[in-house]
Amino acid sequence: MEGIGLYGCTRDVADSRAAPSPDRLMRYRDMLRVGLTASVALAELLAIGGACLAGAALRHGNPFEGNWEIFFFLAPTYFLAAITLRAYTAPTLTSLSRSISSTFTALLITAGIFLTAIFALKVGSLLSRLEIGYTLLMAFALVGLSRLGAALLIRRLFLPIVAPRLVVLTDEGEREARQRDSLTTYVDVRQAGLTPHLHDPGFFQAVGRTIGYADRVVLAFSDAAERLKWTEAMRLSGFETEIVVDLAGFDPLGVSHWEEHTTLLISRGPLNLRERLAKRLFDIAVAIPLLLAAAPVIAAAALLVKLESPGSAFFIQERVGRNNRAYRCFKLRTMRSEATDATGQVSTSRNDRRVTRLGKFLRRTSIDELPQLFNVLMGTMSLVGPRPHALGSRAEGSLFWELVPDYWSRHAVKPGLTGLAQIRGLRGATESRRDIEARVAADLEYINNWSLWLDVSILILTARVIIHRNAH
Repeated sequence: MEGIGLYGCTRDVADSRAAPSPDRLMRYRDMLRVGLTASVALAELLAIGGACLAGAALRHGNPFEGNWEIFFFLAPTYFLAAITLRAYTAPTLTSLSRSISSTFTALLITAGIFLTAIFALKVGSLLSRLEIGYTLLMAFALVGLSRLGAALLIRRLFLPIVAPRLVVLTDEGEREARQRDSLTTYVDVRQAGLTPHLHDPGFFQAVGRTIGYADRVVLAFSDAAERLKWTEAMRLSGFETEIVVDLAGFDPLGVSHWEEHTTLLISRGPLNLRERLAKRLFDIAVAIPLLLAAAPVIAAAALLVKLESPGSAFFIQERVGRNNRAYRCFKLRTMRSEATDATGQVSTSRNDRRVTRLGKFLRRTSIDELPQLFNVLMGTMSLVGPRPHALGSRAEGSLFWELVPDYWSRHAVKPGLTGLAQIRGLRGATESRRDIEARVAADLEYINNWSLWLDVSILILTARVIIHRNAH
């Protein structure tokens, strides 16, 4: 395929399906982190409940004669305070001092709000002050012990999961010989055969496989020219990246530290773990009923496709997903089988002879995109995000990333069934540079301003453009 090289010399390097991840545990690390955090929160909830029972037992002689209103006030107030104090972040969960400090501070805030509410609402006569005192004392003891035990357990058994993993890209081979912790991986880019190539999707896929599921990427280059090349490449990669020493003409987003060095943050993924989890749960909650409703339509359309022309009812094409990794995108076939374009080098025009009569209807009504709901459930796509492009997509005869330098940055999030560009009418063929520039600008605007409400708004507004004059 002209203009698109396979990075390196062998096909297996370019094919993301050829080699499995060396650390399978890391594939599920985000879920394990969420599970650990939820377990810590559940243990604290039980501790608060136990404190209420103990307070009632000490005051009344029976743990079940107490006022459970105390629990229903203390528990949510404590969790709101703890979340505000970042008591469930990885640095806090793995630090004994931070865990105890954040826990006791959240409990003090909770006790203060609780006592103030009692005074303001004048309900002190309805509650036993002795029971309240016992409950608060037991809460400090039980919640403190719960958090202390959780911190010790996490540090001993789950530190590789909770603690951030670091990949250092360097041109200094001697770094490999250094004594280093198990959470840091040094990669000599010269030995690994990695050379920045901004016009080769295979390069970005190779970088994605090298970095894997690391939380941080640090560029530590002694060669100034090489450092600048990698700075530009990683700025477009979608990974959170830091660089040792000065960044020359680049504008850093923040400052951090690695060993004795000061590092400057040059790119940041837009969604943190909490945001990704919220977006994923939203995708699943909406995609399942949508797929159930669309299943008869997909089945009927697939049958009609088979009846109209020979070949598979579905068209599967490799497209670029989150972090520039290729994935298989599902669609209903709208072209004759012998005329399908696996690489997407030729955009579909309004009167494209390759498109069947049924295919024109499916494209105009967006029904051909419905199978991508399976991609959403599989986790390779989201309901809302930048629309995925084929590797060979062109405008004015040039590949998209050759025309728009910031093109790769749009892959910092999962591609979507719909997006900001689509509800603005930016659909159809990309015939000119302006077409792709406008879409990339809309995609980056979406990424920089993401919120769950924005996703909801885009989904609602998509109903207006399902049938669009530019869809062909």
